[in-house]
Amino acid sequence: MKNFIVTLTYVCFTAFFAAMCICAGLNPKAQSESERRPLAQFPENITAEGLFDGSVIEKFDAFSVDQFPLRETFRGLKAHFQYQVLGLKENNGLALQDGYFAKITPEFTEGLLNDSIGRLSYVYEKFVTGKIYVCLVPDKNYYLGRDYGYPVPDYEGLVQKLQEALPGAEFVDIFDELTLQSYYRTDTHWRQEMLLGVAEKLCTALDIPAEKAYTRHTLQGFRGVYYGQSAMSPKPDDLVYLSNSTLVNCTVYDYETGKTIGIYDREKFSGKDGYDVFLGGTKALLRIDNPNAQTQRELVVFRDSFGSSLVPLFVQGYKSIYVVDIRYVMPDALPHYIDLSGKDTLMLYSALILNQKAFK
Repeated sequence: MKNFIVTLTYVCFTAFFAAMCICAGLNPKAQSESERRPLAQFPENITAEGLFDGSVIEKFDAFSVDQFPLRETFRGLKAHFQYQVLGLKENNGLALQDGYFAKITPEFTEGLLNDSIGRLSYVYEKFVTGKIYVCLVPDKNYYLGRDYGYPVPDYEGLVQKLQEALPGAEFVDIFDELTLQSYYRTDTHWRQEMLLGVAEKLCTALDIPAEKAYTRHTLQGFRGVYYGQSAMSPKPDDLVYLSNSTLVNCTVYDYETGKTIGIYDREKFSGKDGYDVFLGGTKALLRIDNPNAQTQRELVVFRDSFGSSLVPLFVQGYKSIYVVDIRYVMPDALPHYIDLSGKDTLMLYSALILNQKAFK
């Protein structure tokens, strides 16, 4: 009877999950909302050659893992077991320390850095004629390594590469102005309300006044990219944005849509990425106009998404700020839209983006 019960339980368990897998396979999900990535689909164009070389099996294996029933439940169980039972400090390369999640990156990929810095060097040599400043944004992993002993990539080498590729540029070091607490617990990005020291240091380099009087506005329930990737449903962050009369009166022209928007878009908070509150999210080319500017100076900022929350803290010093993301616009197309000559230029990029294949 004992053997019968064990065998029956095993057969029922296997049959249940087999049926669940078949149902999931018949109606596969296209996207993982929690991980913010597309899920593998059933292999198409199955051929004898693909069967023999194993490529079809590899695709099916990826499909079966991504579309497994109750996948999110099992991901959560695994993560909690890794962190809380085994006492490990990472799960699938995601570290957890004092409630902060961050990707562990033991070293940078040389080829990716060379490609990214090469694109910045191309823009610098072909388009920049005025003063240029360079600022590197460290990833959270830098502070995990400094404060908790996690492996850290060679940031000194990265800074040296940037300085060699952009001769004549003034490098502004902001590493000591940041801590782990300067970033969201569940996201890669930094918190705007923690950037006043960073803004002041950059304003000093740019020779513009640093604004210190801001009103804080809080949006509760910000779930960053690590919220879903961790599979642990951690406590969401609060997203705080800073405002004052100068920022309220500024307008932002979007060259892609031809529309004018504000510095902050609260409606974006309820979208896929709440961080899109800052400058409307992913945009190729923007122009911020300050109608109350006491100067005719203009600034061009080549940036990634980290710049979205920092650039608004410079508006008091410029008539216009052009915000360029060369991940989404070819540099050679820029002269058709803006005159780059004679303007101050700031290249503000995160190590996270430079270590990816991101640029056009």
